[in-house]
Amino acid sequence: MSENLIGFLYPGQGSQKVGMGHDLYQKFAEAREVFDQADSLLGFSLSRLCFEGPEEELNRDLNTQLAVYTVSCILTDLLKKNNVVPSVVSGYSSGFYSAAYAAGCFSFADGLEIVKQAGEILLETGRKVDGNMAVIFGLPYEQVESACGQAGDADVAIFNTPRQIIISGITSSVKRVMELCLEKGALDVYLLNAEVPYHSRFVEKSGLRLLHEINDGCLSDPHTPLISYLLLESVADRMDLKKIIAAQLSRPVLWVDLIRKMHNSRTSFVEVGPGEIISRSVRWIDRNIRVSNTSGLENLLNTVKNFEMSDGRVSADS
Repeated sequence: MSENLIGFLYPGQGSQKVGMGHDLYQKFAEAREVFDQADSLLGFSLSRLCFEGPEEELNRDLNTQLAVYTVSCILTDLLKKNNVVPSVVSGYSSGFYSAAYAAGCFSFADGLEIVKQAGEILLETGRKVDGNMAVIFGLPYEQVESACGQAGDADVAIFNTPRQIIISGITSSVKRVMELCLEKGALDVYLLNAEVPYHSRFVEKSGLRLLHEINDGCLSDPHTPLISYLLLESVADRMDLKKIIAAQLSRPVLWVDLIRKMHNSRTSFVEVGPGEIISRSVRWIDRNIRVSNTSGLENLLNTVKNFEMSDGRVSADS
């Protein structure tokens, strides 16, 4: 046995799939309670949408964000109940809300309301701009950033892996960046199915509005270190959290830098949420990093089996 610290990493949009959370709902009373609470708070059956679809409705931005947050929070509670407790947490894009929940910054219900607020504000802003997002594969960050500067109205939105970058901005400029990157030798480029140009300057007003609309009273200081994917530092307190949540809407996700910052030789990561996107991205960043996932009941049970808590640290099988 070797002693390790554990980091919980939370996925955002893109990890959703029809059927998500259904096995948890059937197996655990805690999961049923959280899904029932979400359905009641939202005024529609999020659980049915997760379990049955239709896929096109689940894939709508706000529905996706609410669904992934809900399943991630359920998985967090189940892991903690089984003594798999994080030493540090962070999240990818909207996964940051789930990470904040895991850090004890708000209740499930208050977090769900913040996810809903942020999603609705972003969608309202997104309708006012002709924006889009695209993936650039096979070029380093610096070359993609240079292409964005040449095109004008496009920003580097997410530093996914050392060779995969997501850009965001005005559609015409996004398409121009794609052309420039192909000319520079990119292996592949393609548009994403996003309703909003997330993590770009074109949604900056959304962050300012959210800053004023979040209820201070529902926030608490983090009980577990919560790392910002923008500042790459721990959130200091509840007011710092509020500012960071708002600022991150229009600023880049420095995912590669975040993983490198959080990782050391004693750290094991767990992707806490549906899907395996985060696990794959971490392996692309560094194949020596230990990472497991909780996508589905079997993977959750395997993760619980592989970890034992002892004096605030986690022992993982070598």
